[in-house]
Amino acid sequence: EQDPDSKVACETATKTNMVMVFGEITTKAKVDYEAVVRQVCRDVGFISDDVGLDGNKCEVLVRLHEQSPDIGQGVHGMGTKSDEDIGAGDQGHMFGYATDETESLMPLTHVLATQLGHRLTVVRKDGTCPWVRPDGKTQVTVEYENDNGAMVPKRVHTILISTQHDETVTNEKIAEDLMNEVIKKVVPEKYLDADT
Repeated sequence: EQDPDSKVACETATKTNMVMVFGEITTKAKVDYEAVVRQVCRDVGFISDDVGLDGNKCEVLVRLHEQSPDIGQGVHGMGTKSDEDIGAGDQGHMFGYATDETESLMPLTHVLATQLGHRLTVVRKDGTCPWVRPDGKTQVTVEYENDNGAMVPKRVHTILISTQHDETVTNEKIAEDLMNEVIKKVVPEKYLDADT
């Protein structure tokens, strides 16, 4: 909002009650990075020691510097290049390939894993599964069949959901809630079977 031409190459790492933000940010904006870190921690549910991080009192290390003028000149011309001529920096997160198996052109495995992770956040925040804690991971394996050279999703072979949880919930309750409130709400029924 303050500077739409900001250049950001920033990473975050966390460990028990510590968050470190590091990288390069070139901006005219005035940002209280520590306050932003603490608010994001609170927004995602890290609000007490028993979940491994308390956004209100965790240690926050900020190690941000301006981008090197040489890199800035090469990538974006330090504001002299048009949008079409701006180059790519050396950071990126990549997954998969373009495919027509989903509307987003991403592989079904990626789409489902992302949606499951989002749903896990929803059921934690709205109280549907009050035992869920903020740290969770998802993985989806899809079985494909060859249809005249086109690989078509046949079924979901495996769904792995790992989530932090409170100490009182049983394994049976975890399995039941994850199936009914997360998996079945996200994965189309046509991809699920008794062997999934």
